[in-house]
Amino acid sequence: MVSRFFKWLLRSIRHLVLRLRGRSVDLSGSQQDAPIEASTISQKPTAAETSEQQASTHQSVVGNDNQVIAKMTGGTVIKNQTILPTPAPSVVGVPNNLQERGSTTFVGRDQTLKELHEKLQASHTLAITALQGMGGIGKTELAVQYAQQYKSHYPSGICWLSARGAEVGTQIVKFAVDALGLPQPEGELDAQLQFVWSHWPKQAKGDRVLLIYDDVADEIGEDTQQKIAAYDTIKAALPVDSRFQVLLTTRLRNVAATVDDFQIELLSEAAALELLEVIVGKTRIDSERETAQALCERVGYLPLGLELLGYFLTNKPDMTLSRQEQRLEKKKLEAKAFEKAHPGMTAKLGVYEAFELSWGELSGDGQRLACWLSLFALAPMPWELVAAATVTDEREDLEDTRDYELLKLSLLQRLEAESYQLHQLVREFFLAKLNEREDSDELKVNYCGLMVERAKQIDQSATQEVTQATTLVVPHVAEVINSWSDSLSDEDFFWPFSGLTFFYYAQGIYGVAVGWAAQAAISTKERFGEQHPSVASSLNNLAVLYESQGRYEAAEPLYLEALELLKQLLGEQHPDVATSLNNLALLYQAQGRYETAENFMQQALQIKEKLLGQGHPEFAISLWSLANLYTSTERFAEAESLYFKTLAIFTDRLGEQHPNTRSAFNGLVNLIAAAIQADQADTLSDHPMTQDLIPKIRTAMENQDE
Repeated sequence: MVSRFFKWLLRSIRHLVLRLRGRSVDLSGSQQDAPIEASTISQKPTAAETSEQQASTHQSVVGNDNQVIAKMTGGTVIKNQTILPTPAPSVVGVPNNLQERGSTTFVGRDQTLKELHEKLQASHTLAITALQGMGGIGKTELAVQYAQQYKSHYPSGICWLSARGAEVGTQIVKFAVDALGLPQPEGELDAQLQFVWSHWPKQAKGDRVLLIYDDVADEIGEDTQQKIAAYDTIKAALPVDSRFQVLLTTRLRNVAATVDDFQIELLSEAAALELLEVIVGKTRIDSERETAQALCERVGYLPLGLELLGYFLTNKPDMTLSRQEQRLEKKKLEAKAFEKAHPGMTAKLGVYEAFELSWGELSGDGQRLACWLSLFALAPMPWELVAAATVTDEREDLEDTRDYELLKLSLLQRLEAESYQLHQLVREFFLAKLNEREDSDELKVNYCGLMVERAKQIDQSATQEVTQATTLVVPHVAEVINSWSDSLSDEDFFWPFSGLTFFYYAQGIYGVAVGWAAQAAISTKERFGEQHPSVASSLNNLAVLYESQGRYEAAEPLYLEALELLKQLLGEQHPDVATSLNNLALLYQAQGRYETAENFMQQALQIKEKLLGQGHPEFAISLWSLANLYTSTERFAEAESLYFKTLAIFTDRLGEQHPNTRSAFNGLVNLIAAAIQADQADTLSDHPMTQDLIPKIRTAMENQDE
């Protein structure tokens, strides 16, 4: 027993010497120079502190059974004195095993560090705080920087522990022996830990201890092959004394009910740009500042991505930022800039490898949902839209997969109620995994089918309420065109273009609507060639938009081209040909070319009468158009007759409250008002409705004039 004590004594003396030299102790047994705090260099201990330290060095240490061992007094060993177990001699400085951890390019987190410190210091009981966030967001680096910058607040020690795939308890005991100078405890690990917690030395300036458990994650048991929850992997190695402050880093949300999440956010745009400047150099960034900003956005302001990109550029002095941006756009996560960490970085993995750790923790259902989400645009995703392709009975299971896997592992962001989004680099990772799946094509086809159905629900007469509900769906419909058009069937190909065109048209955003209509015309010709009904439809839609902007000369040739194409493909007696004729007629009416307009309207009316009959709502629409034309040319009696025919058909087939019926009635009111204004009310018929309306409209007009 005495021999074991002398071994401990020699180790304690060696440790004391190292402390006086300002060295930190590695758990592996090696010693490295550690930075000495300015306060340690510039300040001498006070008399009170010296007294406390001297008193501490006179405290006793014994082995098992409270045997008589030894007592230190000024370096002299006095035998045969019975003493109680007490802590080991105090150490100089803050005992820690941080070594040279920490990046020299740490920026943009000062406020976060301050908030973290306030949170840790606010508790007077044992508090466990988890730095939580997605892979690559800088949890470990933040923990390192906190420990380094706030070291003086933990005079009794800072212990760094690697939690993933390692025995944390053994690391704690080793730290206690190597860094604190405690004797090697005996017994099982639980008993050793209890000894360490109860004998952890106290410093004169305070007794706070910081324990950092880095990368806490779920694990698979070696014996049972069952998943062990992250908290359970470290639970047995957690202290119970309130003097210990516990900080975890983890990708998991809600590790345990007793753990408070401290969520780490992405860098701001300014901080991201500053990080690139620190690594690459301000001169180089300033020479292509807009491109540098685009690169920051390209990596989604993720610290790991920015660091990897920055160090890659430092090794490529002739690489312009614009050229690097093009490479990233082309190769995504496969770009060399994201492949591996560089010397000096806290992170040891590339972006893909970092995400792979989380991917490996997903179940089969979790991986399938992740790949499904990757098909959506990089925009907020309404959960109702995500789940729409799932049968109702399976939606609860889908929500569980979302909540307990993707959200928990920080692979999916919850923006607000029922709205979610992927980080850009996570989405690219999921897309890479999607392309490895056997059901990849099936998922793409299903996505396109879902968006086509939503596109069909959009039209140019959509109400404001419908338009607002559709706004969140629009980016994901557009993604079909931008990324997945090859998975659209021929019959569905035109619908996403049409839906987007009508969506923006309904809001009066004609420039964007024209853009989609023009792209539809180009894309349909590329896919089907010049001779296809979808080509005619795209030409017609583009012409409608030009007309709405008053660009009549641009609209007319498109209308004519669409009309001729439809006649060739469908024959002259077809409803689509009639619609095309009517569109041309309305254009000519807007130009004041009334005779030509009437000619085309009469042709459209004849086709619909022949194919659909005089009682069909489509026939009524042609009557309505002709009635409006007659009103414009002051042929009031003919217009009145057509309005009554239109109202009769709409009322019979659609009902009195239908929007078309009401619009037709408003057309009749406008006709009567125009006739009164032209002093031709006497040319109207004796129809009871007309005669009832004339005095009312006249009075309303007179009151308006007053």
